[in-house]
Amino acid sequence: MSFDLRIVAGDLAVNNNGDLEIVENENKLKQDILKILITPSKGNPFHPWYGSPISKILIGNSLDYNFISSAAVNQIRASLEKIIELQKIQVQSGQYVSANEQITAISNISVDRNPSDPRYFKVYVKVVTKALSSVDASFDVTL
Repeated sequence: MSFDLRIVAGDLAVNNNGDLEIVENENKLKQDILKILITPSKGNPFHPWYGSPISKILIGNSLDYNFISSAAVNQIRASLEKIIELQKIQVQSGQYVSANEQITAISNISVDRNPSDPRYFKVYVKVVTKALSSVDASFDVTL
């Protein structure tokens, strides 16, 4: 079974027994989505292709909101497609990846600027798994 260590507020989660917690299925997929989108492009020197330039698109950009939003959505879509590609490679190499953690479709991506504070963006992603369940992930980007 595919799993990952559970991350909470940027730290590894530890259970009451002192063991590291793991995530799997939909929770793993949600964490995978958040990790790739929050990691800056080229932020991992061992895997420079991993990550998303979304923070560079949103933060400090004075371009038109519709342009910024459209560019951010396109970059998010590209990052989610990287996850899909990685999942296919895992399956082809014989690693078990549950249907609950495999993306079959990207349902919705939105990047909304707060109307009262233009420094604040809400990013929302919804995907459908191969088990036909929905997984939502969201995070905030602020200056």
